[in-house]
Amino acid sequence: MFKKSPLINSIFFLFISITALITSCGSDDGDIETKDSIDPTIACVSDVNITVDAVSNGTEVTYNEPVGSDNLPGAVTTQTEGLASGEIFPVGTTTNTFQVKDAAGNTASCSFVVTVTRSTPSLDAPYFIGTDPKPSGKTWHKVENLSDEFDDDSFDESKWLNTDPRRWIGRAPGIFKENTVTETGGNLKLTAYKLDTPEVVNGNTFTHAGSYIGSKEAAQVGYYFECRMKANKTFMSSTFWLINHRGDGTGCDRRVTELDIQECVGQITTTAGWAQQFDETIHSNTHSRQADCASTPTGSAGGNAEIGEKAWAGYHVYAAWWKSATEVEFYLDGKKVYTVTPKANFDLPMYLRMVVETYDWNPVPADGGMTGTEEERTTSYDWVRTWELK
Repeated sequence: MFKKSPLINSIFFLFISITALITSCGSDDGDIETKDSIDPTIACVSDVNITVDAVSNGTEVTYNEPVGSDNLPGAVTTQTEGLASGEIFPVGTTTNTFQVKDAAGNTASCSFVVTVTRSTPSLDAPYFIGTDPKPSGKTWHKVENLSDEFDDDSFDESKWLNTDPRRWIGRAPGIFKENTVTETGGNLKLTAYKLDTPEVVNGNTFTHAGSYIGSKEAAQVGYYFECRMKANKTFMSSTFWLINHRGDGTGCDRRVTELDIQECVGQITTTAGWAQQFDETIHSNTHSRQADCASTPTGSAGGNAEIGEKAWAGYHVYAAWWKSATEVEFYLDGKKVYTVTPKANFDLPMYLRMVVETYDWNPVPADGGMTGTEEERTTSYDWVRTWELK
């Protein structure tokens, strides 16, 4: 009988062991990992450019949100920068970035820009949104002596009075001071402050400084008046209005007529219910008072409309069309908000006023009311424009 040698036996067993090892390593596919080295892909929409009206702070923007793709399931897309579709995008530039990440951790991203730009009111016509209400065949012409862009850093004394002590020094406790008025940065700025020492004038005690700007030229029936203004944030007023000189009238026309386009305050200190929205509305009035003749009607008629934010939060265009002796139309940010019929004919020449004053119905707060920054104490007029039809 043939007998295997020990050497042959050893070689045989070694062969069997190697074969088993190779078989074992190759039989379990789960032990061999395949690396995903392919990045996902994503594509964004083109940049978005939108123009809004001259007083808007932003607008709703919708867009197609990108969704990334990958060669294998499990990719997830997220927004890493910017605002979602359907949100309010502010004036300016907003960058929106999206990233897709696959199951293996590979990423890709894309970006696009949304730019919101304010339109600029024309220098050649009043600011209207929609239809210009001027009659057919007529055009608007600027009344230069009742208009100012306030863009040369120099107060125009040929057009405006900075205080007028002969007529009005202010309502206590607010006295008009020339040093509250500056023209800088393309704005006429009226900055209220608390006096270092109270002043007593004609028996009245004054503790705060306000501003009085009056036109030297009178306005006429038919004129359209507008200003772009940001109110101060104090208990004192921010205003744009007209009034006549009582002494200019004769006979039964001797009276005071006043056209208030906008009167508001930045801080409400009164508890009176009727005044609780004085910091977020356009508040207008027509007044006829102090008539020499009992037959001359007197009284007030006006209106209110919500601004949509606090009056001190941003610039707004306040306007009125003194359309006729019996009709005044009021506009907010280019849109007509109401029409007022004065209690008496409005046909006397009146002068423009931009005034920061104290109201007896909105008293000084306990802290003095001047704790804010200089900007918060300032009423800013970007421009004033007056128009006539020809």
